[in-house]
Amino acid sequence: MAKRSRQKKSKLADRGNPVVSGRFWTQLIEPRGAAFLSQMLGPVYFVLKNHGPSSVMLSAHQGDLKEVPPGAVRATYARGTITVENLGDKPVLIEFEFLPIFIKP
Repeated sequence: MAKRSRQKKSKLADRGNPVVSGRFWTQLIEPRGAAFLSQMLGPVYFVLKNHGPSSVMLSAHQGDLKEVPPGAVRATYARGTITVENLGDKPVLIEFEFLPIFIKP
């Protein structure tokens, strides 16, 4: 008889949050808290996925100032500082990715 391997659940999966893809960076933001994601960043495209139960506010320097509802994805240009603020009363899990823009000299 073949042995079954047990899959370990992450702490986030135990809390009822979705399993993330592993391709993006992840951050858990506490209620009414904020995540400072970058400073002095070169020109990039920035992709944000909100897996939380409440909206988050995306603030990207030279980019968007946008409320991102639960389950939504937002892609924007950014340069400089990027912060994401949790607007709700429960923790929010976000996934994000930086896609560099290559500028020819």
